[in-house]
Amino acid sequence: MSDPSESPVRLANDSAVAPRLHLSQRGLCICLTLMVAAGLSVYAMFPERVGGPPLPVAVELGKGAMPTADGAGKLLTEVIVLTNLTDHPIPRFSIEINDQYLLIRDAPLAAKERLELPQRVFTDKRSNHRFNPIKYPVEAVTLTGQLPTGARGVTRFLFEDGVITDTH
Repeated sequence: MSDPSESPVRLANDSAVAPRLHLSQRGLCICLTLMVAAGLSVYAMFPERVGGPPLPVAVELGKGAMPTADGAGKLLTEVIVLTNLTDHPIPRFSIEINDQYLLIRDAPLAAKERLELPQRVFTDKRSNHRFNPIKYPVEAVTLTGQLPTGARGVTRFLFEDGVITDTH
């Protein structure tokens, strides 16, 4: 052993390959599905953070006479009034109060339609609790819907004492 580069230990197979991790096709599909699900859940929970062109809808807060559950009469209650300012319907329309209480409307908001909704019909995104306008004032209303171009429109209205203070 005169040469220091020679090793007294010899491997039986000089062409051995170091072990590597391999991702199976099934594992890849599971990882991609989890990534898409995580992205969609963030997108659904924080639509105003995603942005998009503004949605041409006006919002007002007030009181309105709404039919009672048994249909026997009407009751004066806190309402949110939405008006489509365009000449086309807005499909996939959703309304969110205070970033927590959500209402997804199945029917599109028709052209020039004025929609009056009791604030108590909005439910918590994480539970089935209803919005209580007596206990919690409306501080923000976020509207999302599909524009005629196919883009997702988002408009956020900020309120203070029932009056719009900012829009974006």
